[in-house]
Amino acid sequence: MITLFKKRNFNDYLNDTFSFFKKDGKHFLKNYFVINGIFLLLLVVFIYFLSKIYFEAIFSTFENTNTGYNPIEKLFNENLGLFITSLVGFILLSLFLSLLNFAYPIVYLDLYDKNSGSSFDTRDIINGLKNKTGKILLFFIISLFVIIPAVAILFIVLLFLSFIIIGIPLMIIALPAISSLITLTFFDYLNTDNGYFTSLGNAISYLKKQFWPIVGVTMLMYMIIQIILTIFSMIPYVIAMVLLFSSIESGSTAPTQDAFSTFGILMTILFVIAILANYILNNLLIVNQGLIYYSRREHDENNSTFGEIDTIGTNFE
Repeated sequence: MITLFKKRNFNDYLNDTFSFFKKDGKHFLKNYFVINGIFLLLLVVFIYFLSKIYFEAIFSTFENTNTGYNPIEKLFNENLGLFITSLVGFILLSLFLSLLNFAYPIVYLDLYDKNSGSSFDTRDIINGLKNKTGKILLFFIISLFVIIPAVAILFIVLLFLSFIIIGIPLMIIALPAISSLITLTFFDYLNTDNGYFTSLGNAISYLKKQFWPIVGVTMLMYMIIQIILTIFSMIPYVIAMVLLFSSIESGSTAPTQDAFSTFGILMTILFVIAILANYILNNLLIVNQGLIYYSRREHDENNSTFGEIDTIGTNFE
């Protein structure tokens, strides 16, 4: 198993993240898909209907030569019920999945620490999530009124500063710093009896004490995730664009209609891959932040030292 309570530096944060998935990734992901699988499939269904309505409306403009034709009006006249249902379902399910995906690695790592490894099952994780449901919802609600407005104001200021160049590097630093701050706050809030603002204060303290290693590894993890997402999403996109432009250049009507249909299917696949991959790969980032959280607690609490003393006492007896 990977020792969670361990003092780490930049290299350790990166190496231990991949070591964790190398050793326990199968158990982590198996339980992830058991718990999240049905919701991810529902999300795919909503994406399909939204994409179908959208691309039908867009492509109909190429097929209809009437200058007064309005594809948006057609969209609402013929598919209003399906469109609203799919859109509302997509938004609500995305919000639910985001909270579940955010909380899952936190509960998993907590059980991983308590069981000294992955000797627990899906039911234990579900029970852990159920027990923390109130705190998860409360964290989300409070953050809407505390962190989100503060972040919005900060980025407006940084946006104005970007016009004099200095805002650009500050924004590059602020993005991973704020992401790490929110995640560390969530870890502390769910794993302790601390109130929201106490956990926020602890997260600020953790970040200040090891600012550059934490910001650096968080930025690097974002880059790794984006590179992987780009690789997977570019394949269907390139195929779709090649088919579309080659058909348009041929000047034939029927092939163009076929190309539009194929393009719509491939773009839907692209959206599905991008969204699902983003949810799945986000686990990489949150586990990385979890290692930062446990490492900073180790600096403050010396849990591993106390554990070694207890072990020595047990062996002596």
